[in-house]
Amino acid sequence: MRIIHTEGRVVWSASDLKAAAECEFAWCRAIDAKLGRVDPVDDPEDPMLARAARLGDVHEERVLTAYKAELGDQAVRVIERTSSADDEALQAAVDETLAALRSDAQLVFQAAFATAEFVGFADFLRRDADGRWRVQDSKLARSARTTALMQLAAYVDQLDLLGIPRSDEVDLLLGDGTTSTHAVDDVLPLFHVRRARLRALIADRRVADGAEGEPLAWGDDRGDLEVRACGRCATCEEQVIAARDLLMVARMRPVQRTRLRDAGVETIDQLAAASDAPAGMNPETFANLRAQARLQIAASETPEGAPPPVEVHQPQAIHTLPKPNAGDIFFDFEGDPLYTEDAVGDGERAWGLDYLFGWVNDREEYTAIWAHSFAEERRALLDFLAFVSDRRRTYPGMHIYHYAPYETSHLSAMAARHGVGEEEVDALLREGVFVDLYPIVLRSVRIGERSYSIKKLEPLYMGDEVRTSDVQKGDVSIERYVAARSLRESGQDAEAQPILDDLADYNRYDCVSTRRLRNWLIALAREAGVNPAPPEESDAQPYEPPPLAGELYAAAERAEAEGRDGGLYRFAAAAISYYPREAKTYWQGHFLRLREPVSMWANAKDVVHIDPALTTARRDWSVDEGRER
Repeated sequence: MRIIHTEGRVVWSASDLKAAAECEFAWCRAIDAKLGRVDPVDDPEDPMLARAARLGDVHEERVLTAYKAELGDQAVRVIERTSSADDEALQAAVDETLAALRSDAQLVFQAAFATAEFVGFADFLRRDADGRWRVQDSKLARSARTTALMQLAAYVDQLDLLGIPRSDEVDLLLGDGTTSTHAVDDVLPLFHVRRARLRALIADRRVADGAEGEPLAWGDDRGDLEVRACGRCATCEEQVIAARDLLMVARMRPVQRTRLRDAGVETIDQLAAASDAPAGMNPETFANLRAQARLQIAASETPEGAPPPVEVHQPQAIHTLPKPNAGDIFFDFEGDPLYTEDAVGDGERAWGLDYLFGWVNDREEYTAIWAHSFAEERRALLDFLAFVSDRRRTYPGMHIYHYAPYETSHLSAMAARHGVGEEEVDALLREGVFVDLYPIVLRSVRIGERSYSIKKLEPLYMGDEVRTSDVQKGDVSIERYVAARSLRESGQDAEAQPILDDLADYNRYDCVSTRRLRNWLIALAREAGVNPAPPEESDAQPYEPPPLAGELYAAAERAEAEGRDGGLYRFAAAAISYYPREAKTYWQGHFLRLREPVSMWANAKDVVHIDPALTTARRDWSVDEGRER
């Protein structure tokens, strides 16, 4: 975004469409900051976003290199990058772009466009066989997103303004090596809606008034404009805290906030003092939110460094915990979502590496399995499943405890990616071996914190051992792991090892924390006269994968180990497993839902949740065929 102060106008870019779609309030406040009406928000640097941006540049350069190899350097026109604030350089880039589009070039990289209201640089414009130009954008993401499609549509719109023949399709060149193609007729209508919305937001800021105009205030709905706020970004967070907005209350959903505000309850303090539930809100939901607000207010009055206040409101929920077993383990992954390797055979790239499997037993003895590549991750998965299988033979009643669904979802995805251990993972999920403590915490206790992450719970049960490691946050640990892997790849193992040791200690602490959280919950329950007991066994019988598929996969591995082609075995195994694999997602979700409170999944798109309801008359809900419904 750029503001031309002398002309009182805003020049926006394709990225502004994305920014405004994510949070209109933050985007409008950014205009106010550029006009000097408010101080700019100090948005803390996110190391993961910074790394993703660097990897995005690498991906873009990789695509450009591939095009040069395919088309030849002479057919590729590279427009020199320039700042949109440098009017002279920008105009030169626009002129060069127009000349390239009217030449015999086959590809234009970083094509520049500029009008009185818009400036932008398209990643790639490729000429189709019929001579029309096709807009393409390289994205590190592995699936198409609406905001990315809006950016493509913005460049299509610029080609139309210039009268340049363009294709009826646009492409996203994704980070996994695939291409996501979309019809222009499908994306342009939404672009026109978003552009009109952007123009309305700009007009509302009254840029022509300069600093004399009023900044957008938090909670100001602007009449019919209704500027939307995400409630999560740094700009919103600053306003939420300053206004003591209801979004300060842990687990407050937007629809709940709207109903409370409609009833005149706008702050956390007003909610804590409220007496009656607003229209349309379940009284129990209201009571829980009010109790949470009261606890958080009480937490703000406790001495610094003291544990947050806590209350047990449903100790019977802890009854769903299995009885402690000598074979129990407490498990945690460390993963890098931006790690990538070339997949074997198909030219696509695979993403995401779980580089450390860690667990402690009931004596807090720690075990770690490292994986620095996909091949090692596959081996680590098999080793972990073999360990669990052996342990279950020794301790049939053992369970694997974790906090939040990361571990189970990643084990399932990992088994599917590598084509090994799928039946074993499914069986562990189906038989309730994994125990997620997160939903049990949500059901049983309240704490005076805005977040229920395990790090916020640790002061309640870790005592003097509350973590003091340099690696405090997950994104920081990932950055340190990336640094260690880089050292290892350059042969500096001695320098990498202390970093890996520190990461292992971080992981060990998380495992210990999970164990002590389990024990703390049990102690709370027993204080209330509730003892843990095994969950009820489900009568549901999902479709079991045929054993022949596993035998075929094993045959493929034997053939490949002997230097023969195992593709036929793998194809047959995949065909036999098709229907079980299709059903797997449902069954995995089903068995997780059996062990979680309704609040955890009531808003999921494939779940129907019916609150208690009344009808005005006793009658059937269905009607006979032929009658008006």
